[in-house]
Amino acid sequence: MADYSRYKTETLKKMESAAWEKYQALTLKPSGNWGDGMRLSKLPSQKSWEQARERYYAVRAELERRKKEAG
Repeated sequence: MADYSRYKTETLKKMESAAWEKYQALTLKPSGNWGDGMRLSKLPSQKSWEQARERYYAVRAELERRKKEAG
């Protein structure tokens, strides 16, 4: 998992929204399978989707950690 502790909180919030948009775009993008209309139940197993998901979760984890530290 990447280290996002060096970024400012405002920057992390922007990164979170960008990561969420990319994650959603890749989740809802049809990949040519028979279940294209079932994107939410049959998630793609593509490397770019996995990387977008991991980045989103890492940014969220850092924001949650900062929120706990702040009070």
